[in-house]
Amino acid sequence: DQYGRRYRAKHSFKVTKNGKQLSLWVDIDNGASREDMHKAFIQRRRQVVGDCHQLKIDMDYFNDSNPEEEPIQIVFDFTDDLEELEFLEKKKKAS
Repeated sequence: DQYGRRYRAKHSFKVTKNGKQLSLWVDIDNGASREDMHKAFIQRRRQVVGDCHQLKIDMDYFNDSNPEEEPIQIVFDFTDDLEELEFLEKKKKAS
């Protein structure tokens, strides 16, 4: 984009019409409505949360199965990670 960010243009979200679940695709640059983008973003966030949930289950299982070892702990607050990635992207563009 005008700021040098790489973004995903095509987004999908699921809707139910006439009792059938459909995946609709919209293009962020060609007429995607705010409502459709909001649905797509919420559904993608749910996918991320689902992945994190499974990661925690797997980690808890490993830790419970290996009580003689120091437990593995993972932070699920991504605020610092996102800030660091944005900083590195800006730094890369500046060089």
